[in-house]
Amino acid sequence: MPTYSEGWWGAMPALETAMAPDSTFRSLKDQIAKRELLFPARVEEVARLCLDCPDVLAFSSANNIAKRAGVSSSTVLRFVSMIGFSNIKEAREMFQNEVRFRSRCRNGTDRREIDAVD
Repeated sequence: MPTYSEGWWGAMPALETAMAPDSTFRSLKDQIAKRELLFPARVEEVARLCLDCPDVLAFSSANNIAKRAGVSSSTVLRFVSMIGFSNIKEAREMFQNEVRFRSRCRNGTDRREIDAVD
């Protein structure tokens, strides 16, 4: 019988499930919401921090992310691996794109215009 962890998106099996790298932050969030991607409890802490504040993964070191999430740096790297990237540098690009997207939205650019460019 699987164990369940209560996460910020509800109770779910605490299973390690890896995904193929995805090109968009929104697609990653959709997979998590649909429970297509599940995290163990400690990795979930990293996921919550990075998905709520994408600038954290976009611009911080694994050690700094770990400190903010209250986990080890290896847990941060495990999160990166579970979302389909071989290293934090690869994952950082997707999160930087999300930060740029949010910045354009805050500056009044119409979302349709941004989607057409991305």
